[in-house]
Amino acid sequence: MPRKRSYQRSSGLGGRAALFGVLAVALIGAALYSVWPKERAFIELGPAPSPSAMDAMGHGAAPPVSGSADLTMRVDMSGFSPAQLPVAAGRAQRLMLVNPDNSMHSDGGGIHQFAVPKLGIDVKVPPLTNMIVTLPAAEPGEYAFYCDTCCGGKENPSMQGVLKVGA
Repeated sequence: MPRKRSYQRSSGLGGRAALFGVLAVALIGAALYSVWPKERAFIELGPAPSPSAMDAMGHGAAPPVSGSADLTMRVDMSGFSPAQLPVAAGRAQRLMLVNPDNSMHSDGGGIHQFAVPKLGIDVKVPPLTNMIVTLPAAEPGEYAFYCDTCCGGKENPSMQGVLKVGA
C-alpha cells in the first residue's frame, strides 16, 4: 500500500519580505524624486526665518529683503506674497523663497512649488524652509509663476503670480 505524502505548505515569508523591501525602496525613491528640484536654477537651502522675522513680513506686504538675496518672497497656504515681483532685466538675481508652513498640512504636506515655465524653473520648497533660487538673466516682459502642489493648484488665483522683468 503506497504511503500518503504529506505536503507542507510553505509560508512564503521570504518572498513576501523581498517583495515588501522592493516596494518600500520604490516608494521611497518615488517620493525623493517628486521633491527633488528639476530646474536649471541654482538652489541653496536653509532653515526658515525666525517667527519674529516672519511676523515682520506680515501678510500681503512685500517681505524685507535678506542680505544674501536680492529679493524675498513668501509662499504659504494662502499664496505668494508679493504676487507680483519686479525683477531687473538682463542680469541673474537671487530670490529667497520662504515657506513657513509645516508638514502637517493635509493638502501637499506643506511643500510649495515655484514654477516659472518660460525661464525653465520648477522647484519645490520643503516645509519650514527657505530656499534661494538664482533666477537667470531674462529679457524684459512678464513671466507667470505658480504653485501646483496644493491649495487648488495653479488654477487657484492666490497660487499664481507674475515676475515683471523691467528694462
